[in-house]
Amino acid sequence: MDLLELSQTDSFNTTDTLWILISAALVFFMQAGFKVLETGLVKSEHRSGIGIKNLMDWVAGSLAFFIIGFGLMFGTSAGGFIGTSFFFGNDLEPGYPLVFFIFQLAFAGTALTIVSGAMSGRTALAPYFIASLFTAVLIYPIFGHWAWGNLLNEDNQPWLAGLGFMDFAGSTVVHSVGAWVGLVGIWMVGPRLGRFTSKGTLIPVKASDYAYSVLGVMILWLGWWGFNGGSALAFDTSVPLIILNTNLAAAGACFSAYLHAKIFQKNQDLIEKIIGGSLTGLVAITACCNVVSPISSLIIGLLAGVIHNISYIIISEKWKLDDPVGAIPVHGFGGVFGTLCVALFGKEEFLMHGRGTQLVVQIFGIIVCFVFTVGVSYLIFLLIKSTIGLRLSPNEEVDGAIFGAQVQSMELDELPEQTVSQVSVRVGERAYNLFKVDEYLNLPRETRINLIKNEGVQYLDDSGNVVPTLKAVRYLSGIIEEQRDKSTTSIDLVELSFYKDKMDVIGNMQDVLLGEEHSITSVFEDSFLLLKPKGKVSSGFYWHGKEKGYNIAIAATSQDPDISSAFITALTISQLNEIVGIKKILAPEKVLEILDQKLTMALGQSKADEEVRKGVEIGMLLVDTVRRRVYYSGSGSGVKLYAKKLDSILTEFKGLDVPLGMSGKAQKKFERVKIDYSKGDAFFLCTEGFPNQLNESGKRYSTTKFRVLLEKGAGKSMADQKINITTELENWKGKEDQTEDILVMGIKP
Repeated sequence: MDLLELSQTDSFNTTDTLWILISAALVFFMQAGFKVLETGLVKSEHRSGIGIKNLMDWVAGSLAFFIIGFGLMFGTSAGGFIGTSFFFGNDLEPGYPLVFFIFQLAFAGTALTIVSGAMSGRTALAPYFIASLFTAVLIYPIFGHWAWGNLLNEDNQPWLAGLGFMDFAGSTVVHSVGAWVGLVGIWMVGPRLGRFTSKGTLIPVKASDYAYSVLGVMILWLGWWGFNGGSALAFDTSVPLIILNTNLAAAGACFSAYLHAKIFQKNQDLIEKIIGGSLTGLVAITACCNVVSPISSLIIGLLAGVIHNISYIIISEKWKLDDPVGAIPVHGFGGVFGTLCVALFGKEEFLMHGRGTQLVVQIFGIIVCFVFTVGVSYLIFLLIKSTIGLRLSPNEEVDGAIFGAQVQSMELDELPEQTVSQVSVRVGERAYNLFKVDEYLNLPRETRINLIKNEGVQYLDDSGNVVPTLKAVRYLSGIIEEQRDKSTTSIDLVELSFYKDKMDVIGNMQDVLLGEEHSITSVFEDSFLLLKPKGKVSSGFYWHGKEKGYNIAIAATSQDPDISSAFITALTISQLNEIVGIKKILAPEKVLEILDQKLTMALGQSKADEEVRKGVEIGMLLVDTVRRRVYYSGSGSGVKLYAKKLDSILTEFKGLDVPLGMSGKAQKKFERVKIDYSKGDAFFLCTEGFPNQLNESGKRYSTTKFRVLLEKGAGKSMADQKINITTELENWKGKEDQTEDILVMGIKP
């Protein structure tokens, strides 16, 4: 007799009903557990966003599952592929069917919450809510029907369950479905700002409060007793065993995750491993808790903890995916392992087939789940991304907003500076010393190099937050340079002269400093960068980056086209990394003012009556994408900004006539220009190289022709514009050698 028939008879068991409702309440309370867990693992500014998304998960699940999802999952089956009844709650009789609906509603909410955690920290609320609705009405119920479609009505013959696929409480149906949707979401939305370096190196992110996360695990642990125990759909003798198996698997996984991280992973992310390992054990036992013995449950847990730790590293360091709460290792890998454990550890008398055949069926079900879930969720996220977008704006992400109007970008003068104020040095296996910056810099240079090589140093700010190594080293280099006296500067100039003839070495060094041209697209999606030196070393160079929600592009050229250009490039880029990248000074006129002081001192040109030798001509473009506004400051006539708005002609913007680093009797006063822009407007930062290029007849290309070239192609994509400019350059010079260093940056914000 199935549940529909029971609801119509006197056999309605109030004890069973009460147990299922209690279990449903426990599963619902897991929403709070997920919220507390994830709150502790993410950055402090993202904690409120986690709570709102978890709440909206439940709202989306409640509405979508009631209206459509439950019917697709448990309604009368059409060919074993989809349910066709119970839409809008129709035909749900009082008794077991209604109780069953409430219990399954809690399960649907769990699947959605898994996605929320995986995509936290950078996903906007509206697109995420839409994705949750699609998951609740399409992905989860359709695959759920294939595996569980006969739980309410035994007359249904879902095709995957008909093959003998077994998943008692949802290692695959609930957890893997949520994880694979989250996996696609992570890939489509991209990592959080500052999570990876440009070379893909993982940057540690400090969790806001592990105490919350541990409390969340304990809440989830309790909720899982209802999750697995309630899946018996009756209060019988199997329930205590199911709960015992659940508890043993979680305990074993927690223990093995701790030992594995301690022994084999050098305590790396130890707390995350303990937390995630516990949950992976719970996920793994979910599919098989009704068919395995307590000893087998313990073994499953011990294996699950190790699987979690290994997959945790694979996800973040090998696949370069940003999973803030570790949802994929826990629910994805844990779900796969748990589903396999049905065949590997289940008692044969409880299996649908012999152990070997059952294993094949379980593997097939796992593959079906992955292919279906990833395929459909990819289409959903692609649709959302191509219409309303997935991500928060940079300002909103940095400030932890989830509603676009909630955050206003900070004024340039209000942006805080970030500095290294203390250095933690490892002096033994578990012994550390804390140095002030000046104390650390007074250590022998060889000692500092060895500490860095052996990863024995951590750089900290005033609050004790870890400053990424690359940024910290650049910051400390700036301090060293500021402390140099005139004699040190003279020594440096002698060293520069010593390397004057090392052309190949210098050229390679400049290439390393500048990086790949296409890297600018990581800052400006529609952009190009064209750098064509006439020799091995270019007098032109560039810098770009993202800081505090602003996008930055800088084009520069050193006035002397000789070997010292490479060193001026290195010096300027080093200072920009300190001023902009570390101290977070973003106002263009302030950046140029500080950079001018640094270059003047470093080049030995601080005296007004000294002969002018070298300088840097530069233009800095700062883009505020929230206000749709561009700020520009320049110094020297060798770099210009051209702006082409859709409704106007090409406009030229210049800075001061005097390059940076050149002394003069008059004090320099840098100013910034403010330009509002619309979608489709184009900006070009250029040196004078292209206009001065000669052809075979010895004729200059000219500024006028160059302006026409830029304006003519401004309506095209920046990639096409680069092709046009490159082609025009080759056609113009013909067989003539390149006579100028050429630098052009094109940007459509």
